[in-house]
Amino acid sequence: MVVLVGIAIFVGFSRTAHAAQSTGDAENTLTADINQERTSRGLGALSTASDLVAYARQHSADMAAAGHPYHDPNIQSNVQNWQHLGDNVGSGPDADHLHQGFMNSQVHRDEILMPDYTEVGVGAYWAGDVLYVTEVFRRPEAAAVPVVRTVTAPAPRPAPAPRIVVRPAAPAAAVAPAPVVTTPPTAAPAPASSTSTSLVAAATTPWPPASAVLNTRSAASHGARSTDLATVAVAAAVLLMLVAGVEVATLRRRAERS
Repeated sequence: MVVLVGIAIFVGFSRTAHAAQSTGDAENTLTADINQERTSRGLGALSTASDLVAYARQHSADMAAAGHPYHDPNIQSNVQNWQHLGDNVGSGPDADHLHQGFMNSQVHRDEILMPDYTEVGVGAYWAGDVLYVTEVFRRPEAAAVPVVRTVTAPAPRPAPAPRIVVRPAAPAAAVAPAPVVTTPPTAAPAPASSTSTSLVAAATTPWPPASAVLNTRSAASHGARSTDLATVAVAAAVLLMLVAGVEVATLRRRAERS
């Protein structure tokens, strides 16, 4: 926020002060008094700015020519490089009396003790036995901050997550189909008393029905009879051939004898 403050003060005169104090002495005294007031209260001392001193001297001369203290209505353009600007103006018999008058006035005192200020320029001008004083306070505009290019190393790339290959589960063994069980019509199924009993009954292969056993035995008996008949026929044929051979041999021997 830009602040512009102007305060004027009049102090009683003394006829003997001018002969003992030059303009330069008055400026140095007022500057020293300002910094003493600040440092004794823990505030930073103000540095003297040459452009502010030149402006303050010119304005004090202008006030002397006008015959009374007043504030410069064009101070905002006449003073350069500021973001906070203020001034005290006054007239009196010497620097000490003027400084005491400034400190006894709350508004002038606040200007001298403003923490925001960093620079000051004091200008004095004697007009006969009257000392005209201008104090200009300033906080300069912020200096341009150099642009510093900071090269930030790229963050290390995170290591890829390990690839976990999950071995597929072995396929489940094919379950053989349960054998078809033919239940005899006369046998009544036993009631299942529990799940476990049902599972055991399902897993146990029942005995085949009596008809199936008879059918199996009949088929086996029929097969055995067929085999016995074929064996007998072959044996008979061989026997006949042997008998025929014997007969032929007998006939040949008879023929040879006769």
